[in-house]
Amino acid sequence: MSRPEEVRDRLANVGEIGSVIATLQALAAAHQREAEGHLAAIRAQEATVAAALSEALALAGAAPEEGRGDAALTVVIGAAQGFSGLYGERLAEAGLAAAGRGHAVMAIGGRTLGALRDRGVRPVWSAEMAPHVPEVAALASRLADALFGWLPGRPQGTVHVVFCDPQETARPQIRRLFPFDFTRFPIDPRRLPLITLPPGDLLAALMEAYVFTELCEMLMLGFAAENAARAEAMARAQSSVKRISAELKRAWQQARQEQMTTEILELVSASSAGAPKGSVPGG
Repeated sequence: MSRPEEVRDRLANVGEIGSVIATLQALAAAHQREAEGHLAAIRAQEATVAAALSEALALAGAAPEEGRGDAALTVVIGAAQGFSGLYGERLAEAGLAAAGRGHAVMAIGGRTLGALRDRGVRPVWSAEMAPHVPEVAALASRLADALFGWLPGRPQGTVHVVFCDPQETARPQIRRLFPFDFTRFPIDPRRLPLITLPPGDLLAALMEAYVFTELCEMLMLGFAAENAARAEAMARAQSSVKRISAELKRAWQQARQEQMTTEILELVSASSAGAPKGSVPGG
């Protein structure tokens, strides 16, 4: 039989763990909301660059032909930390499924990087996920530099990005970056802007700007998705804490009741043993 004091100490420890879990859950939810709040601005920028690409294509007269080389690269935007269930490992598995034999891999997030290495994959480049929303743009810039540095003759290589949306953390998405799909931008020959650059140079600069904006969007979604997965994992952990706490409270009540019963029996036994022979208790 456990002593009430022991059960009480365990109950206090569980309560402290519950407080830590609640704090982690609240922080994750706050980070998710903050990241999602920046998506509208990123997508507005993306739309602006897309409109400029349409006008630049009108000046060029036609979209450049898609180049396609033998090289292929898969970028995995995964998890930085634990406490998010199997989210980091899930992204690693999705990245391996998307990458064909011989594909190079780039990884974002230490947790997912470790999962890839455990599976025998050595990424050609890696970085930690941005710890805060304001640092996502800087990470996107570093990733863009790594991508354009890796491509053998841009945009000849094939590049795909694996990431998650915070609304569907269990279903990783795949987006193709290269070969760059110019057909997404409708050409309107009636809108011919004045430019100071050759149309080809302008197209190349706008393409890089659009890719950078796409990377910002996917990294922001990945940041939000990791925190959404962490909030979900902490919610499950909180349910377990409540269940264990309820069980310990019942165990404490039972242990306390058993202790009181034992004490009463000892008192009665001691009183009976100490009473003179032939006397009537209470008489």
